[in-house]
Amino acid sequence: MKRRIAAILAMSMLLTSACGRMPEQTESQPLTGETEQIAATEASDDETTDEQTEADTTRTSTTKKPDATTRSSETNTSGTTAASSETTKATAASSTGKTNSSGTASAGHSGGNSGSNSGSGGNSGNSGGSKSTTKSGTSTTKAATTKVTTAKATTSTTKATTQATTVAPTQPATAAPTEPPAPSEGVTKMVNNVMVVNSGTDHPRALEVFYGNYNTGTRYAQTLNSYKASLGDAVNVWCMVVPTSQAYYTPADIAGQYGSQLDQYNNIAANFDGVTGVPVYEALDAHKGEQTYSRTDYHWQPLAAYYAAEQFAAYAGVPYAPLDTYESVTREGYVGAFYRVNKVTELGSYPEPFTYYKPANLDACTFTYYNTAFGGAHQGSLFFENNSVAASYTVFVGTDECILEADTNVENDRVLVIFKDSYGNALVPFLTQSFSKIYLCDFRYFDRNAISFIQEVGATDLLFALSTVAVTTSAKVDKVANNMYK
Repeated sequence: MKRRIAAILAMSMLLTSACGRMPEQTESQPLTGETEQIAATEASDDETTDEQTEADTTRTSTTKKPDATTRSSETNTSGTTAASSETTKATAASSTGKTNSSGTASAGHSGGNSGSNSGSGGNSGNSGGSKSTTKSGTSTTKAATTKVTTAKATTSTTKATTQATTVAPTQPATAAPTEPPAPSEGVTKMVNNVMVVNSGTDHPRALEVFYGNYNTGTRYAQTLNSYKASLGDAVNVWCMVVPTSQAYYTPADIAGQYGSQLDQYNNIAANFDGVTGVPVYEALDAHKGEQTYSRTDYHWQPLAAYYAAEQFAAYAGVPYAPLDTYESVTREGYVGAFYRVNKVTELGSYPEPFTYYKPANLDACTFTYYNTAFGGAHQGSLFFENNSVAASYTVFVGTDECILEADTNVENDRVLVIFKDSYGNALVPFLTQSFSKIYLCDFRYFDRNAISFIQEVGATDLLFALSTVAVTTSAKVDKVANNMYK
């Protein structure tokens, strides 16, 4: 009996010892493999694909803005790589950017139009849209005709009309907004992927939602650096990034949910190598209480283009005419694309005026229109004034699908080429008294090699004037880059 008890006790001790070692033997190897798999998954989640950077087509998730010391160039999807900066730039103002991942944003806005739209900004089909409804108090009046008011502009500026003696520094200073956005009146809501502020008041304003992508903005800067490297010292290369209206009119309590357009510009400017930035954010911010951006359309109003062109002229060292020397023309009853395209219906009850400005030397200028391959020349007018009120923004140039040559009476031998989206159309009337000759080209519909074209026309200055949405959208940066290789 004692022997049997001893044998049982020995067997029990042996089993206990073996069971104590099993977890270590059977779990250690599988846990190591699982840890590696999780780490690999987290690393892949941190990567942002080119398709996720489309700032104007999809909604977004947050992406940390890269420091200038760690940025690397992106590879062009068409096989071309933008040249990287040779020197390390200062770290751009810190903020949190947004990258797109799901959903749908407002269609065709901020220079994102494609196809054969005859009007700037994709406002095709605008003819016959001149009838508008004006609400005043409790009565509603149906406008049967277009009311046009012509007058000299009353706003004056202190800008000297002689050529500046100094040139602005290559690297613009980084500055903060002058003041936070004003609180919204009424209700703020989303309608068909468009933000509507002041809804329920007599002045609702629609805003194109902006998130942006810092990596794409960096690649845009590197693309412009490539233009400068190809053109050399013979051509000044300038960059104006045009803010969209959301930069100025988003209610303060929700502004932090969206991308900062000032930070986007500062990030781009921090990566310039030989390119001169033309900062217009603060200049427009100082005038946001004026009629600088449309409430019913995603474009700026001509008055904003005046202030932006004034800033450019100061940097370029060319003369610039005061606003009170222009003839102002006002169209009443304007309702833009947010109403027609995005179906923000309440905007139809509250139209706005559209005022444009004719330069004093208009009759002394000659305007020649070419096709997008720089052929088929014919002369025409700078202003297309027979279009409908609904198509008021197309009063400049009339179409994006052309190359416009403006031959002025300015004798300073400065020849300006502008590569632009639809925002840039409004700049031309304010520069006819600053440059001897101007060529206006839309980067989306340009069918020449950009470098050879710039050299062929004898350009002394090259200005890129695209919206913040366009320069942070990968497909559009690709188009700008590819124009060098056609």
